[in-house]
Amino acid sequence: MSIQIQARGFTPNRALKNAVHTSLLGIFDRHQQVRLVDVILEDSSGRHGVIDKSCQIILELAHAPSLVIRSTQGDMTLAIKRCAAKIKNILNGDTDS
Repeated sequence: MSIQIQARGFTPNRALKNAVHTSLLGIFDRHQQVRLVDVILEDSSGRHGVIDKSCQIILELAHAPSLVIRSTQGDMTLAIKRCAAKIKNILNGDTDS
């Protein structure tokens, strides 16, 4: 499975790319219905300390409609981890996410 990473408003460093892959690969190894993953990272203002770092993950699923998850935080790594946690909960059947 391929994970495509796009960034808006900044150039992602290796640590952010690794955070995406580390947060997501373990989830998708267990859920074979995921076919394609698009990750969009965005820093709206570029100012430090503002809660404007967002991660949006779009999953193309084999036998279901696409799933879109978004988290906005003050830290991009936290936004990525929150999205990954939401996805894990949804794929495991926790509908309260």
